[in-house]
Amino acid sequence: MTTTVDFITCNFENNGGGDRERWQKAHEFLAWLRPAVLCRQEMWDALDNDGELAKRAVDVLGMRGWVGRGSSTALYADPSIFEATREWSDSGWQLEPTAHSLRLRDTGGETVPIVAVSHHLTYSSPTDRAAEGEHLTRFLDKGYTTEGGATVKLPAILGGDRNSYTVPIPGGPLLPDIESFTDRVHQAHRSRRGPDGTRIPDTHTDREMLAAGAEDAARHIARTHGRMSALAPTVIPKPEQGGATAVDGFWVSTMLLPALRDVDVIDMTGLSDHHAVRAKFHRSTLADILRRAAAPHLDHDHTSNAIRSAAL
Repeated sequence: MTTTVDFITCNFENNGGGDRERWQKAHEFLAWLRPAVLCRQEMWDALDNDGELAKRAVDVLGMRGWVGRGSSTALYADPSIFEATREWSDSGWQLEPTAHSLRLRDTGGETVPIVAVSHHLTYSSPTDRAAEGEHLTRFLDKGYTTEGGATVKLPAILGGDRNSYTVPIPGGPLLPDIESFTDRVHQAHRSRRGPDGTRIPDTHTDREMLAAGAEDAARHIARTHGRMSALAPTVIPKPEQGGATAVDGFWVSTMLLPALRDVDVIDMTGLSDHHAVRAKFHRSTLADILRRAAAPHLDHDHTSNAIRSAAL
């Protein structure tokens, strides 16, 4: 049994754009990384021709998979590590997320599932993206009834392409200088008007996720372990768009952070215009957190999470 449970998010450009050789290489590379959960974006055409590419992806990856409505996103899970317990459908998106509850196997007792979400926020409208980012918080409000009859909120791990930025930390990379962008369309897409009329980088979704109880995984590793490499850029450099920045990653419910051991950016040069991001969770610590969450008691530190909540 592996000591870590690895989540990977990957925006594979245009799902290969019809280049079957590149598609094959990308999926073989992702399979070689052996993720427990894979969040994919830009799944275009996956369901065409009776789902040809969707079926091939499952075969190459060796994982169970679900492609969301509109082939915008997909979610894959290693069936030897996770059991899928239910799907979470949602509405109000330009690019539909894919979300399932996944229960960790072989934990030695009842555990609560994790809500795993693959998402791709809209690229062109900060206003629409703000609404979609706020919709993401609904995945932090899913309820679960334990065998003992308690109703608890489920933890979530959300991986995807945010098309916006995270709040920086001291010693970490600075937000891009929006006013320096020569690509004025991209400038409008990635920024908002500040009180004085100048453009400021869009960090709205990250701030809302923080307020709702989910932390950016890379920022947590950089802050708590000093590994600033976790904050490496996830898109290829485009000087007219401010250079290389990080717009892909994971938000993780704070109750799961004690199990988070590392985050790294995986080079996808030659395969995609986005790099993949991997979040590594210590398996036994994760199992212990999920077991304790299934048996809420007043003397547990996480009791505040065991509040009654109707599943949306």
